[in-house]
Amino acid sequence: MTDTPITTEKKSLLKLLVGVLLRPRATFTHLRENQPRSWIVPALLIVLCIMLPVFASRSASQQIVDPGMNMGMQEEPMAVYKGEVIIEGGGAPMPETPAQPLALTLLKAAGSLVSLPLTWLLWGGALYLASVFLGRSSGFAPMFRLTVWTWIPYAVRGLLQAVFIWISGQTINNKGFAGYVLDSAVPQMITPGPGKLALAGILGRVDLFLVWNLVLLVIGLMAFTKLPRRKALVAVLVIWAVFALLSIVPAILGGMFGSITM
Repeated sequence: MTDTPITTEKKSLLKLLVGVLLRPRATFTHLRENQPRSWIVPALLIVLCIMLPVFASRSASQQIVDPGMNMGMQEEPMAVYKGEVIIEGGGAPMPETPAQPLALTLLKAAGSLVSLPLTWLLWGGALYLASVFLGRSSGFAPMFRLTVWTWIPYAVRGLLQAVFIWISGQTINNKGFAGYVLDSAVPQMITPGPGKLALAGILGRVDLFLVWNLVLLVIGLMAFTKLPRRKALVAVLVIWAVFALLSIVPAILGGMFGSITM
């Protein structure tokens, strides 16, 4: 009696990307046994797409302060006095909108470049520990590869955000549902309390792309470890909840420190 041979079929990167988006269960089943290094190029693409909104925001901020970009501002003569733009015809002073410094843009890009692989390592380790606890371990390396592939929705989000910023010329301040808690259009003289900061920190992570990412994680965990759907769902939700709670601690501490020093 002979064992069933394991398929060594190789698929192109485009087929794998489309498969993760349209047929995730079959694609993850294929990736479990084949092409163990196929995650490298998608990882680079994901990092690039997530950094695109950072550079798009800098471009948008430069267009706001560049008088050659704002044709409507050339209709009346203006004068600059102590950091304010004054319309000589009697208009009210308008504060200048400073362009985002290049150093800050590079710092944000470097932060994404460092934090994203770290996030994948943490998620891969957490999925590995969860699979060991549930008795269906498949190793840390497969869990890490799975995590990278399931981050494709965030690459799509980065592309859409960059296109929106470039077309509209407006930056995205409060991501996710955080805008319902922290309204950037209304200046706040008092720093929000810890509860409000915690809620905004969690809601800032919640959007359709997060749901898409969690669904892919559940499907991938089922395909890689053959866990039942309920156990895979519970494992992914618990891991996300723990990471979400840990991520809002810096925001809460920063808000509390700011309220003390004001």
